[in-house]
Amino acid sequence: MAEESNSNRRFSHRLRTVIVGGGAGCESILRMMKHDSLGRFRMEVQGVADLDLDAPGARYAQEIGVPLVTTDYRELYDVEELDLVIELTGDPDVRDEVERTRPQGVSLIDHVGAQLFWSLRQAEKRFVAQRDELRLEVEAERTRIDQIFRSLPDEVIVIDVDHVIQEVNTAFLRNNGLVRDQVVGRQCYDVESMVRGGCREGVEGCQAFKTLEQGKPTATVRKHFDGAGNPHYAAIVSGPVVAADGEVVGAVEMTRDITHRIELEEELKATEVQLQQFMEMAPLATYVKNRQGQYLQVNPATCALFERSSAEILGRTDREMLPQRLADAMVAGDSHVVSSGKEMRFSLAIEREGEPLHLSTVKYPIVDADGNVSAVCGITEDVTATKAAEAELTRTREYLQGILDNSQVAIITTDLEGRVVSFNRGAEESLGYAAADIIGQLASKLYREPDERVTLLRRLQREGAVRDHHSVYLRADGTPVQVSLTLSPLRDPGGEMIGNVAVCKDISHRRVLMNQIIQSERLAAVGRLAAGVAHEINNPLAVIGEVAGYLIDVLDEDPEPAELVAELRNWLPKLSDQVRRGRSVTYRMLSFARKSEADVNVVHVNDALEEIVPFLEKEASLAGVTIHRDYAGELPRVQVEEMQLQEIFINLIKNSLQALHHSGGNIWLSTFQRRGKVVTAIRDDGPGISEEVRDRIFDPFVTTKAPGEGTGLGLSICYGIVKRYDGEIRVESEEGAGATFSVIFPAYRGDTQELETV
Repeated sequence: MAEESNSNRRFSHRLRTVIVGGGAGCESILRMMKHDSLGRFRMEVQGVADLDLDAPGARYAQEIGVPLVTTDYRELYDVEELDLVIELTGDPDVRDEVERTRPQGVSLIDHVGAQLFWSLRQAEKRFVAQRDELRLEVEAERTRIDQIFRSLPDEVIVIDVDHVIQEVNTAFLRNNGLVRDQVVGRQCYDVESMVRGGCREGVEGCQAFKTLEQGKPTATVRKHFDGAGNPHYAAIVSGPVVAADGEVVGAVEMTRDITHRIELEEELKATEVQLQQFMEMAPLATYVKNRQGQYLQVNPATCALFERSSAEILGRTDREMLPQRLADAMVAGDSHVVSSGKEMRFSLAIEREGEPLHLSTVKYPIVDADGNVSAVCGITEDVTATKAAEAELTRTREYLQGILDNSQVAIITTDLEGRVVSFNRGAEESLGYAAADIIGQLASKLYREPDERVTLLRRLQREGAVRDHHSVYLRADGTPVQVSLTLSPLRDPGGEMIGNVAVCKDISHRRVLMNQIIQSERLAAVGRLAAGVAHEINNPLAVIGEVAGYLIDVLDEDPEPAELVAELRNWLPKLSDQVRRGRSVTYRMLSFARKSEADVNVVHVNDALEEIVPFLEKEASLAGVTIHRDYAGELPRVQVEEMQLQEIFINLIKNSLQALHHSGGNIWLSTFQRRGKVVTAIRDDGPGISEEVRDRIFDPFVTTKAPGEGTGLGLSICYGIVKRYDGEIRVESEEGAGATFSVIFPAYRGDTQELETV
């Protein structure tokens, strides 16, 4: 009874086990038990004994936390409720000793039993592995088949013999906006398909019914119309699902949208009709021949060229119809195309009825589905008239080239990219380049300032031509040459622009004489302007007098020293400015005679006005005139020399004051932006300007003032200053209704402020 109780205990719990021998076998058993996820080994290793504690099994036992690892196997007997001893040393003496000393009731498995145990375990593992591998293969195959089924682009449904849907693929669900649960289990005729339309056929028209009844595949094409009335075509193929005993248990139905294919077939038919129409309407002789050289298809132009009817040409060869020389050339072309599979072009000149006949032919292969040449297509053009025109063109070109080569004027043509195309003998002599060296290079290389050509091309595009433009070219040795340049567009016979032609004449000697004349005229003008200099200098002198008088008045009032210093600091710089302005007048007179360039500043027109207006307000007040200001804020600056800008304003305001001198009135000063420009308007309510004077108001010596009150040079000088800085000056006036002078300058592009667009 005790043994039976002990046996029952062993099967009701894990066997408490110890291992004698800590070698590789011990390690294997320990690892097998540790990874026994199914729990087949109902053992717990409580101890391992080996003389070498570094043996693999002993070391692994320590790693996994076996409670007792020792060098004396007898200590293993102290394990409580020990059930089993496994002896793995393979030493018979050790085995006998363990057998003799093991406690009563403790079982023993020696190394032979352990080996058998190990072999059985390995066999079981192999069986489990093979079973798992087979299961994975089956699952993979099922998954692959399911993926194929789901991935088919056509709609697929599987039904049983009662027409109940058993399965559908992804394409069916996606096309119809459904989910599987909405479809599976329903009758197939209750589920509408967008591809094939609703199921409205009777039993005799149902493909699935035929398949289930006949047990063989069936196919049909169904046409239906969508809600917008557009036709759709669907190809439906149905096949039986057969059980192992041969009984039909269902059907698989596949539906494909072939609307596009039907449309392509209709387009193909239309294309064939169009091709036939093309053959009939083609202006060139177009024909098709087989590999034997027989004509299979010809158009009316071919009949006209060969002077035969289509019945006389079809089925015949070139040698049967054409002159020998032409027939030989045609046959050779056919042979080359058939053998090489490539197109061939050739020209031929023959005589027909005593007249020259020039033919240009291109032949190319027609290949079958296997890529083999099955026929030859040819297009032949009668180019007799073209050849005659080319000969005439050659004669004309040679004649024109003779004119170019013998012209003493430089004539240079360029393409649309600005590269030199032709360079005549006159250009070679004027500029020192050989034509071969300059042709193909950029024409801008000839200019002293290459960017000038860009400006000229813009003018050419805007104005249609550039005439008598004075420029500076550089000779091949780098010396400058003054030229008079005319630039025109170069067009082909169809009117399309293909480049430019420049006609250049060396005017260096003429420019020297002209400069001498201009200099003499300038010196003469200086003499004529001398009378007006006093008027120009009076402006700053008047300001100086005003300031000086004001300072004297301040001194007469015996001010405090601090107040006097403040006034001096305020007004003395203004005196200095007016001295500079007076100096500027004489400088400008000298620059007029010496051709000096103006010094450009970037200024605010509001500031320039406010610097001079206070000096004019006293004169205005004495004349009963009120000056009104209306300046726009945040105006962009303008590029102009500040003193010259102020001279313009002084002239215009003084003119308004003189116009109002006897009657009093108002002067309005306003500034604003308009279309990227800064405008300063000076308006008065004086007597205005007559139409006769208004049209030439900016000419020298034209004035509305009484004799002795002005020279008429002020507005002329203002006009010159404004034009020098690429500006404008305008006048608006009616007699008896005042006058408005507008001074307009481009806004300075360097300012970051956005320009207002009006």
